[in-house]
Amino acid sequence: MLRGMYSSISAMINLQANQGVISNNMANINTIGYKSETLVSKSFDEIVLSNKDRYINGEGKRQQIGSLNPGVKIDETVTNYSQGTIVDTESDTDFAILGDGFFTVRDNDGNIAYTRDGVFKVDSKGYLVTSSGENVLGVNQITNRVEPIYVGNKKVSVDNNNNLLLDSKISYKFSIVDFENYDGLNKVGQNLFTGENPIGTNNYKIQNRAKESSNVDMIDVTSALMANLRAFEANQKVVQIMDSTLSKIANEIGAVR
Repeated sequence: MLRGMYSSISAMINLQANQGVISNNMANINTIGYKSETLVSKSFDEIVLSNKDRYINGEGKRQQIGSLNPGVKIDETVTNYSQGTIVDTESDTDFAILGDGFFTVRDNDGNIAYTRDGVFKVDSKGYLVTSSGENVLGVNQITNRVEPIYVGNKKVSVDNNNNLLLDSKISYKFSIVDFENYDGLNKVGQNLFTGENPIGTNNYKIQNRAKESSNVDMIDVTSALMANLRAFEANQKVVQIMDSTLSKIANEIGAVR
């Protein structure tokens, strides 16, 4: 009975963690470029049970009586990198990536990060930056150097070859990179990712005056939330029943009346 309680409690711990992941997805359903997450669980290693209830010549001999799986545990949190819906905007500094890849950005300390959130703005110094202030990097089409994109007071647009135009003059291309293995990417907050070994890619198109919405599906995440709550309540009832039974065993069986 105690083993059954342990299994139910481990399931509740797992479901509680899953509740946090689902809630975070729901909270970011309107976050630009957000990528949803899923909690992956796996079973604990099975335990082989044995006893010495088999007697030969008055001596107890060990015998296996089967195996037991003590429940489930949290394995990892997996990010879904599928593209969200592209929504038109009215801002010249809004960009969406159609296809693979990430915008490359750099903070004031020189740290490089990557994002799918292309809702940018021009800061007081005239540079194109993210909503949290990181510089957006691009390839200067004159010097061929990767550098922060300087816009100044010029009008921004994009042509069919993904060139960034300033006052209709080809000036930059966004530094768009991709990764062979997305498992190595890490979320670091502010809708940013970090990762090793970025590679250049041409498998994309930049759409101006547009943004990529979150890829969280409201119907799916609501269904997952309800299913998770029901599973938690079911395990909770199992624990309560076992606790009540153990209480009766401890207090009533063998009591002198």
